[in-house]
Amino acid sequence: MVFAAPPAGAQIWRNSGTTSGYYVDDRPNGIFLRCAGPSLTVNFTGYDAELPTGASYRVGISVDGIARLFRTRSYEVRGRSILVHQDTLANLRPLIEDLRLGKVAEVTTPAGRYNVPLTGSGAALGALLERCG
Repeated sequence: MVFAAPPAGAQIWRNSGTTSGYYVDDRPNGIFLRCAGPSLTVNFTGYDAELPTGASYRVGISVDGIARLFRTRSYEVRGRSILVHQDTLANLRPLIEDLRLGKVAEVTTPAGRYNVPLTGSGAALGALLERCG
């Protein structure tokens, strides 16, 4: 299955303090990153599947042909399943730099695959690095 972030409404990468991500209609959709003390979380959203809370999954991210796999845990937030990976900023910096400089990210989850445009990600993730770094 291939899913895409919905084309409706305003779609933009933005930063709000310790969170940066891709938003559709003022809701995180696809991927967002958040400072969590000395670490950072990478959160994957934007799919309709309901995943069992607390289950472990692998998620792949490919940015302009460079692929990475992440171990995630599923959570329910506001009635939607999200997958969360937590790590140090140092370990996630290569992903963040790829997201800042890339054109599109393809995210592969147990619920399917979707693309996240990266236009505007450089400024949003740059602000996150300033805040969290």
